[in-house]
Amino acid sequence: MNVGLERVPQCMICGTEGPWLHRDLRDPRYGVRGRYHFRRCPRCSLVWLDPRPDPASIALCYQKYYTHTAEPFGSCFPERRRFRHLRDSIRTAILCGHFGYRNGHSSHGMCRLGVLLASVKILRHRAVFDDLAERFPVFVKRPDNLLIDVGCGRGDFLARMKSLGWNVLGIEPDPVSSSITRARGIDVFNGTLNGARLADNTADEIGVNHVIEHVHDPLSLLQECHRVLRPGGRLALYMPNIDSLGHRFFGRNWAGLDPPRHLFHFSPRSIGELLRRSPFRRYRIRTAVKISPGMYDTSLAIREGGLNGCEEARRRRGRRIFKTLEALLCAAGIPAGEEIEVVAFR
Repeated sequence: MNVGLERVPQCMICGTEGPWLHRDLRDPRYGVRGRYHFRRCPRCSLVWLDPRPDPASIALCYQKYYTHTAEPFGSCFPERRRFRHLRDSIRTAILCGHFGYRNGHSSHGMCRLGVLLASVKILRHRAVFDDLAERFPVFVKRPDNLLIDVGCGRGDFLARMKSLGWNVLGIEPDPVSSSITRARGIDVFNGTLNGARLADNTADEIGVNHVIEHVHDPLSLLQECHRVLRPGGRLALYMPNIDSLGHRFFGRNWAGLDPPRHLFHFSPRSIGELLRRSPFRRYRIRTAVKISPGMYDTSLAIREGGLNGCEEARRRRGRRIFKTLEALLCAAGIPAGEEIEVVAFR
C-alpha cells in the first residue's frame, strides 16, 4: 500500500512559504518508499516535510519501527559494578533527599545528605537512571499522582517510574507498541493525547520525548498538554535540534532528519515561537549533548549507505571529540546541541 501524501508549502507557525532545504531524501533505515523534501522558513527557522504522509496513512511509515521490539525491563541497580554499594547509596540519598522518592528503602540516615549531593550536577545526573535529566520528575506524594508519557513506545520510561511509585499512563498511537506496553502491566491509551479526552487538571507531569516532530499539529498537542496538566504541573519536551552541530556537519545525512516520520524540525528559535502561541507562559529552552555520540555514529552510517531497520550503528572514531566540541559550543552560548530540551510549567 502506498503512503498518501499532502502538500504543506507554508510554515505552520507564521504562514511563510519556505524555500527548499533538502530534496530527494530517502528513508535511510526502514525502507518506506518515496523521495522526501524539507522546507525551511526564512522567518522563524522551522523546517518541515513537504509533501508529508497524511494522517490516514502515517502508520505505514512505522511498520518496522524499533518500538515494535520488546526488551526486558532491566533492574534499576545493575549487579556488577565497581563500588556498587557506595554508588547505590549515593543514588538513593539523592533520589530521596532531592527528588522525594522515599518508598524504596526504610533507612533514611544518609538521605539528609541528598540535597547537598544533588547540588553537584554530575552526581544528580548520574542518580537519575539512564541520565534522564529533566525527564526525571520530583515525586508527588499523593494517591492520585499521575505521570503521562505521550508517545510512550514500548513503555520503558513508564515502567521505571511506576516502579518508583508513580501512577502512570501511556499515550501511544501505534497498536503494536501499545500492546507491548500493556503486556508490561502499564495503562496505555492507543491513540493520541487529544483522542484520550482526559479531564482537565489531571496530570502532575507530562513527558513528550522525541514525539512532537512526529505529529501533524504540534500546537494542538501543546494546548492539550496545558489543559491536562494540574496547576503547577510540568511538561518535559525533547526533540532534535535542526541548528545542531550534527546537522551543520552532516547535512542531508544527519540522522535526526528521519524522513518520512519526522514531519517537523525545530530550532530553539522556532520552538520558542511555537510556545509563545501556546497557553504556556513559563518555560525554559536549552540544547543538550547527551545523544551526540549516537547521532554521530548513525549519521556516518547513513552517509555510507544507511542502516537496516533496528540495526544499531557501530561506534566510530571521533565520537568523543564531536561531543566535546558540541559541549564547548553550548557552554559558549551557541545552541549547537543535538537535542532541544524544553521544560514548561502550567
